Amino acid sequence: MLAVIYARYSDSKQREESIEGQLKVCHEYAQANGFSVIHEYADRAKTGRSDDRYQFQKMLKDAEKKQFDTVIIYSSDRFGRQVRQVLNNINKLTELGVSVRSATEKYDDSPYGSFANLVKICIDQFYSDDLTQKVKRGMDVNAEKCLSNGGTTPLGYRIQNHKYVLDPQKAPIVKEIYTKYAGGWSAKQICDNLNERHIKTAKGAQFNKSSLHVLLKNRKYLGIYKYKDIEVAGGMPRIIDDALFEKVQDKMKLNKQAPARARAKAEYLLTTKLYCGYCKSMMIGHSSNQISTKGVIYNYYKCKNSGARKPCKKKMIMKNYIEDVVVEECKKLLTPKNINRIANEVVKISAQNDDVSEQKRLEGELKTAEREKENQMTALRQCSSDEVRKMFIIDLEKLAAEIKELERQIEIEKSRHYVLTKEQVVQRLTALSKGDIKDNTYRRTLIKLFVNKIFLYDDKFTITFTTGDDEVEITDALLSKIESGKNRKEGTSFCLSNVVAHQKRVLSFDKTLFSMCGSRMTSNFCGPQFVGMWREKLWHKEMTATIHSAELGE
Repeated sequence: MLAVIYARYSDSKQREESIEGQLKVCHEYAQANGFSVIHEYADRAKTGRSDDRYQFQKMLKDAEKKQFDTVIIYSSDRFGRQVRQVLNNINKLTELGVSVRSATEKYDDSPYGSFANLVKICIDQFYSDDLTQKVKRGMDVNAEKCLSNGGTTPLGYRIQNHKYVLDPQKAPIVKEIYTKYAGGWSAKQICDNLNERHIKTAKGAQFNKSSLHVLLKNRKYLGIYKYKDIEVAGGMPRIIDDALFEKVQDKMKLNKQAPARARAKAEYLLTTKLYCGYCKSMMIGHSSNQISTKGVIYNYYKCKNSGARKPCKKKMIMKNYIEDVVVEECKKLLTPKNINRIANEVVKISAQNDDVSEQKRLEGELKTAEREKENQMTALRQCSSDEVRKMFIIDLEKLAAEIKELERQIEIEKSRHYVLTKEQVVQRLTALSKGDIKDNTYRRTLIKLFVNKIFLYDDKFTITFTTGDDEVEITDALLSKIESGKNRKEGTSFCLSNVVAHQKRVLSFDKTLFSMCGSRMTSNFCGPQFVGMWREKLWHKEMTATIHSAELGE
């Protein structure tokens, strides 16, 4: 008779030998009882509480094709953990003319045998339910004590005595990721940077946008222990402070609300910066549906809340026109006096805050690899088995490649750390001030550095420039104060630069009035566009405080 074997184990922590052991016993049973085994079906690390098992479903489909007469199983609980589930599965096969045989349970076809088999299945379900209840109770107790219940440990932590503790090598990486995202790095830039440095996710894979967003939303980094409905503030070590975490969430929300930037063929540089002055909704990129007689597609910014049956009546504005005006105003902020002041602070503060945590992490991994290599060499010298010696040699070759790669990464990291001179900083900032405003990279850099928010009306707009680590929250009341300006004279407007009010002459462009604001320079020269210029560092607050103590020259 033709037979197949079905084997299953339920827990990913069980050994692979669990399957092999079942198959061995089933093959012995088949040989002893005259069955010819034509196929094996094995579900690895699949729970028996559900029939949603690939190999099990494949076996049922093959049974419908009459490919075999008998299914041999190690025991009835391999078919499932619930009484009804097991009996239903056996009945399905019986109706197809396929019998089920257990290699370890000797039941005949008499009423007594059937009853004994049913009792055994009931006992299996009781065992399964009781075990589940005990495991759940144990996990709930662990949660009350803020202990680990298994699963993937978030990057930046490790488990010690069942408790979450900081991983001194990886916790700084988590803080670096949050800081970069809050500082304007895109998800792609962060992922590329991490993958280039061979830094893996908590699951040991390369970073992508999905895994990065999971990390950036993880509230455990606030020190909040969470298991199901149980949350304990302070139940695990904190890596990220509340202010940085909230800033990252706001950035993610803002980026999610900016669909035009991701899909548009043209790059809309003011996306997430440009808002409707009337309804305060974000303005997004919009392209005309028709091509002009000269073959040109016109690009605009439009209010998200306008058009069709939407209430806002804000008119669209040409993309290049508004971007040109904003870039020109940003460029005016890079005066020689401002550059000189920034250079002094950058040199002083960057020297005080040189971040070498990544270099130390790599050096720690290098020491571990070299120590392991020494141990392998010692074992190789003492080994007399040629077969084992070959295994040692293979391991040593892998270690040598790993050590070489770590040394390469350390050299790259060291090259990022050098003492800047004032002349170097002045030279680079001066070059920035003389950049080509038609160059898209240059335009993007200036906007990212300086612009907080722009509120656009049909006859004017108001720019608020960023002059600190934290963007100013522009409320309706604050915006009203900025634009009205108490006791302001006609022809001037009241604008905001961080928390300092400035008055400045209204500029006229083609019969359209635009209200601009003055600004003071700060430490925003640490974004990804300046990688290679100096290492990004957490010195923004010190620099901002220093620079804010003095007014800028004209």
